[in-house]
Amino acid sequence: MTHACSSKQHHNASDGAVSRLGASSPPSALRPLARLAAGRSGADIERIVREARRTARRFGRSLVWNDLAEALGAARQNRPEPMRWRMAVHEAAHALVHLVVGSGDLSILSIEADHGGIVQIKPQAHVPETEAWLMAQIIVRLAGRAAEEIIFGDALAGSGGSPQSDLAIATDLATMLETCLGFGRHQPLLYRPMGDHSHMLALDARLAAAVHERLDACYNQAREILEAEGDAHLWLARTLLHHGVLEGDDLAAVVAEVRGRLRGPNDGHDAWHRCGRGSG
Repeated sequence: MTHACSSKQHHNASDGAVSRLGASSPPSALRPLARLAAGRSGADIERIVREARRTARRFGRSLVWNDLAEALGAARQNRPEPMRWRMAVHEAAHALVHLVVGSGDLSILSIEADHGGIVQIKPQAHVPETEAWLMAQIIVRLAGRAAEEIIFGDALAGSGGSPQSDLAIATDLATMLETCLGFGRHQPLLYRPMGDHSHMLALDARLAAAVHERLDACYNQAREILEAEGDAHLWLARTLLHHGVLEGDDLAAVVAEVRGRLRGPNDGHDAWHRCGRGSG
């Protein structure tokens, strides 16, 4: 899962290649190419353009739009369908739980990026960063792993493993709540800068326990939401599996349908109490 921070990189990386296709290329070709490219990194786009050029050279002609479309689509065909389904379940869980407890607008859902699934969220401006709001971010981050365990009985390693992973970011947020944002249950007025939080957590058993307590509460809340909204979650996962990428008007229509299928309240402000931590 990622927030809306990389779409400009995707656009800029492909600008040069697309411009060299010629001014006579039809504008209507841009939209399907943009959909196929959504969620991919600049390096992904550059590699795909090189592959498309090689294909064109083999046929002794210049690069055309269909070369790019076929190269972009090839990555989807190379990923086994069971893996695509698991990715759809994972990313749909992030999106659905965000609709229940989060703030900001979904801008892209994708299972087509070479490095994995994408959920981009356009942040809502001027949101009060309360303890409840921060806990809601953790709930959303942990929802993908929770969904895998509910649907498949286990979770893949992709939820962790890197500083940008769901588990890493959730742990960072929970550690900040306990150390430097004034929400710690032990000595809340004491400011402790983050630095290397893994070092802090390794040496401070009390802090590690408090951080894990927050993570565990948020994880359980994510599971509770997904179990209660199982029909809506699976509908969204199947829709994402079918389309591969959802954005723009298509995503807006899907979000409206999901909201209509939700059984429980859609109120992110209640996330803290639903985590069971409101009465500390």
